[in-house]
Amino acid sequence: MDKKNIKKSTLLKLTIPRIKKEKKLFLVTVLFCILSALVSASTPFITKNIIDIIGSTTTPDSEKVLTIIILIIIYFVLVILLFFVRYLFQYFNNLTGMKIEKTLREEAMVKINHLPVDYYSLEPDGKIVAKITSDSNGVRVFYVTMMSIFNALINVSVVYASIIIMEPMLGLIILGLVPFIVVWVTLYRKFSHKFFVRVREISSRITGKLNEDITGALIVQSFTQEDKIIDEYDELVKDHCHNTRITAGINNTFGFELLSLLKRIAEISLLMYLGFTSLDFMGATISLGLIGAIVENLDKMVNPINTIFNNLNELEDSMVGAMRCYDFIAEINDTNIFEGKEAPSVITGDIDFKNVSFSYIENTKVLKDFSYSVKSGQTIGIVGHTGSGKSTLMNLLMCYNDYQEGDILIDGVKLNEYNKASIRRHMGIVLQTPALFEGTIRSNITMGNSYTDDEILNAIRSVGGERLINKDDLMLDSKVSFRGENLSLGEKQLISFARILLRDPKILILDEATANIDSETESTIQHAMNAVIKGRTTFIIAHRLSTIKNVDDIIVLDHGTLVGRGDHNSLYKTCDIYKDMYDSQFKNIQE
Repeated sequence: MDKKNIKKSTLLKLTIPRIKKEKKLFLVTVLFCILSALVSASTPFITKNIIDIIGSTTTPDSEKVLTIIILIIIYFVLVILLFFVRYLFQYFNNLTGMKIEKTLREEAMVKINHLPVDYYSLEPDGKIVAKITSDSNGVRVFYVTMMSIFNALINVSVVYASIIIMEPMLGLIILGLVPFIVVWVTLYRKFSHKFFVRVREISSRITGKLNEDITGALIVQSFTQEDKIIDEYDELVKDHCHNTRITAGINNTFGFELLSLLKRIAEISLLMYLGFTSLDFMGATISLGLIGAIVENLDKMVNPINTIFNNLNELEDSMVGAMRCYDFIAEINDTNIFEGKEAPSVITGDIDFKNVSFSYIENTKVLKDFSYSVKSGQTIGIVGHTGSGKSTLMNLLMCYNDYQEGDILIDGVKLNEYNKASIRRHMGIVLQTPALFEGTIRSNITMGNSYTDDEILNAIRSVGGERLINKDDLMLDSKVSFRGENLSLGEKQLISFARILLRDPKILILDEATANIDSETESTIQHAMNAVIKGRTTFIIAHRLSTIKNVDDIIVLDHGTLVGRGDHNSLYKTCDIYKDMYDSQFKNIQE
């Protein structure tokens, strides 16, 4: 779908299946829409009769009073009924829109669990959040706005039909105004659209500029760039004000005042028609009630047209957001997340890489014909310069990406035969920057699974994390703030290690878990690492080579190719890349 050429028909096709899920609410909304139009169109007939009776010279006064009282009561009842019918239309219209938005947000949350990892690497987090929140709201606004326009069109049609019933010739005269209204709306949209796009674009730039300035406030202050930042922001605000002033001028020129002018033209045409009718047919009596009813009907036609006019801009904005939301939901899913063969409940942990090759970009291989075998319970260190393919290799093992050539086997079975969710239950990973969630120490360790307090405490103690639960009286219920900002990096890592130990996976990946930790904390984390790797097939992606000196085997990658394997001593003698890396780190430590 072309994001730059958003079509209402496309959006309607995408929205209709969601409307069908709320079919009952939608039908009730349409019912109240039609009822409100019919009730609204009936009141001018009551007005006409009241005025005609008041001006009648043949009806006795006593009969006039009684008839007028009855008509006023009917009019009052219709007005009260119209109030409730319109209220119910708005209520069910908005309720249906909110249900559709809820459905889309649920679809978007499901989509999050099915997207490939590459999507999150390429798309900023803030944009993904915006697609699920504000853009899904755009779908609700799109639906509600379209229904409001539909309601306005129904009202105009019913009111026009009532004018035809009252006086057919007047209906034809008013019909002559339709081409003017169509031309007016077309010209308005043509001239205003580009300015509204500019306003939205500049507003987005202002928001981005504010976010950038607030995030980098300390850097701005340290380099004394406050004046420059203010000047740049002022330019954006001036540009925004200029375009907003133009759009306001267009609205004032082609907006409600022009619509009012068209209404006055229609009223003048009405009076001229009735006047000429009176001159053409001598003795004909002009009905004052008819004049009043037609004038009232003109108001009832103008107000819905004004509603349509006011909704045009909101409709365009909502279409942009709606398409972004639908584009997100239409993203291609990762393969075999929940579909396919279930992995066995127990695995040994033997792993074989057989001639595995992988490319993020076509014809640019990140891994090249990689072959390697790991026995259950072994600990393997993976080293290499940045971009050598270390993390990519583990991404393939974790099924974050699908390898394109060769095979990866677990216990002799091809990895791609299993659905990814089931095989990942046997795997655990500790990242360089741990992912923590707002809640408690308990919730961040259990991750929603049921464990006893003793099991949680034993896991914490096993990784040397007693200080986590001894900081205050809350112990396991100690608060963890957003992203664990109230914890040190070492404490975050201890929680992630305890989380892994409690889950007890057979295959474990430690992705540079000690890269950003000071030397004092490293000894604590090293103790935690030794605790969690026992009895597991473990891969350690190492930045600090000191952390893998005692592993069972070390493999060295260079531009996606296996260039060395063995223990520390043999690699230091035979692999130049490993020797250079180790000497460089040892020299830095000495200095």
